[in-house]
Formats: sequence, C-alpha cells, structure tokens
Amino acid sequence: MLAQIGHLFDEPATHAMPLSRRLAFICLEALHPTGCGLGWMRLRIYYELGRRLPRRSTAECSVGGDLLTNLFRLDGTPTIIDQGGPVPAMSPGNVVANVVFANEHWTTAPAKKVREVTFRGVAFPKSISRATFTDCSFVDCLFLGTSFSEVEFHGCSFINCNLWKARFERVYLDPDSIVLEARFKVEAANVGISVFQALLANFAEERQDEFYMQADIRFRRWKRYQIWADLRRKRLSRFKAWTRWLASITYEGLAGFGYRPFRFFVWTVLLFIAVSCINYKVIGDEVAVNGASVAQASFVDAMFYTFSVLTVLGFSSVVPIGGFSKIITVFEALAAIGWLGIFTSVLVKRFLR
Repeated sequence: MLAQIGHLFDEPATHAMPLSRRLAFICLEALHPTGCGLGWMRLRIYYELGRRLPRRSTAECSVGGDLLTNLFRLDGTPTIIDQGGPVPAMSPGNVVANVVFANEHWTTAPAKKVREVTFRGVAFPKSISRATFTDCSFVDCLFLGTSFSEVEFHGCSFINCNLWKARFERVYLDPDSIVLEARFKVEAANVGISVFQALLANFAEERQDEFYMQADIRFRRWKRYQIWADLRRKRLSRFKAWTRWLASITYEGLAGFGYRPFRFFVWTVLLFIAVSCINYKVIGDEVAVNGASVAQASFVDAMFYTFSVLTVLGFSSVVPIGGFSKIITVFEALAAIGWLGIFTSVLVKRFLR
C-alpha cells in the first residue's frame, strides 16, 4: 500500500496536496523502514523548499543529450570532436547539442569568448581556461572533473549539469545560476556538495564575499539532502538523520545559516513578546514589585521582568517569590544564555567575514 501511495507523488495533482496531508505522508515515511523511495524523497524536498518540483516537458527531454537515464553519461550516440576536428558553430543564437569534446583542453579552440549559445547534452573537456561565456545556457551538460582556470560566466545558467569533482581557480560564477532538479537531490546529493564546496574555495581565494555566502548556503542545503541518502544506505540511524535534518533546517530558518542576522533579530523580538505573555499569565501572581507582593503584576512589569531575565541583567525591582516562578526563571535564564550566544555568533559571522 505504501508503494501505491508513493506513486501519487508522480502525478501533477500532488502539487496541490494540502499541507496536513504532506505532513502525514512524511510521518508515515518516518515510521516505515522501507519508505525512502523516490516519491517519498520528492515529497520531502517539495515540503522543505516550499515550491513545486521542477518538471520537464516531453519536448525538452527528447532533445539529444538529456541525463534522464544516467547522471554521469550522455544518452544516445553523441558526436565526438577530437583535437583538430570540425567544431560546431558558436555564433550568438546557435545550439550545440549531443557533442563530446574529446580534447583535453578548451583554450584558444573552439572559442575563447562565447556569447548567447545554448549547450545541450555536451560533455566538456577536462580543462577550460582563459575563456569568457556571456548569456549562455548549459542544459544537461557534463563537466566531470573539469578544471576551470581564469574563466568568467556572465549571465549564464547551468540546468541539471553534472559538475562532479569540478575545480575552480580564479573563476567568476554566480552560484545561484546552478540549478539541479530533484533527482540530483535524491540520487546524487554528493554532486551538489562537490560543486559548492569547490566554489567556496574559489570565492574565498578571490574574496568574492557575496558569492561565498550564496555558495555556503547552497552547500549546507546539499549537506542536508545528503542526510537522506546516507539514511537509505544505512550509514546513519533514523534518529541521527532526523536530528541533523532538524538542526540544519532550524538554523537556516532562524538565521539563514548565520548570514541573516536581521531574521534572527525578528525571531528574538517574537520570542521576547511570547515569553512576556507567558510570564504575565503564568507567574504574574508570584512576583514582587519593588519589594511588595502584588495580586497580579501588570504586563509592563512582566515585560520588564522578562527583559531582565533574558538579557541576564538581573534587575531586582521585579523578583519571583513563588517556587514555581523561581523554577521558570531558572529555565528562562539558561535558555537566554544559549540564545544570546547564538545571536553573538551570527553577528560575528555576518559582519566580520
């Protein structure tokens, strides 16, 4: 029955599935030891990203060189171009499809400056150096172990391209231009990890801080996708997998992996208001204000008391006098120490890099 339910995720109507039903299926997967098929993984990714999974049209998939059957090999019979062989035209507007560049280097040939060319189902050589690509599209291309040196990509896009073990040196490339469909996240999450880890080293060397931030966020997300691959291969226990996944998605949601301090500040304000309301309702009658016991502290006093506890300032104008209120105060103070530590680390990471 679970296998039949899994087939539901291959239907377009699944995208309209309500949130409660999606959460129910995720819970079923957590309880079922074999519920880690493609459908389940696609649902989790859909739920996590909060948007539709990319779907490719039949016409797009029928073009030579698509990677639907194998992520590491071109389909069909591609044209092999050896050193000195005929090179496809690369004028603006041309499409280069189903081609394998068998030569080791891409330098002065076939072109150093390429503009507005679409590469579809192309296997690139092991080395690309001193080249500039402008407004080009790379779809279902292979860059397996390719070494990029002094290469610039301006306004380019990489759609479902396999850059496994690619290396980058003095490269200009927007990490957000790399788009990998859900199948990579399910079957080859290590490809995404490899790409963005290599880009991180390049951006750190070139001091491209904005690109470094984007690549680091993408790298951490792909590490999260890898968790489920490790779970399927029994490299992780279910408890460790869910613990790491929750820690990662919580860190991203609260602070954008440390790159969104304003988001963390908003969460801090919301937390302060929520704790103030709890203190007002729960322990408002167990505190003393200015040394005198009161039947019910005002909301302003509750906010002041919460602020003094969460910031560990220790003002004594509002103090707990009941046993329950003292226990609550202890837990709030301990939680505040950890929260302030995270807040400090987020600020340091964002502004001192």
